[in-house]
Amino acid sequence: MTGLPDHLVVPRSLRLLIAGMAPHYRTAVQLVIMSLLSDPVPPDAKPLGIEGLEYDHYTLTRDDVTVYYLVTGDSIVINNVHPDS
Repeated sequence: MTGLPDHLVVPRSLRLLIAGMAPHYRTAVQLVIMSLLSDPVPPDAKPLGIEGLEYDHYTLTRDDVTVYYLVTGDSIVINNVHPDS
């Protein structure tokens, strides 16, 4: 990915899942997702699948939560989130 992403996509089903989490998990997930806008592939992100394809999948674990996401062109698509409890 070159440059910073222009779009962040969080499907409605995931927004509802996040909204239903305990407050400390909800805040942690939101902070991780927002951090991806300034650094879409931070050093602690782990690639999933085959690198070099049109779409790159990653997992990022921070503050007791894991976020699975896809980087494509100028967009980040959140695929899944869950607390690590």
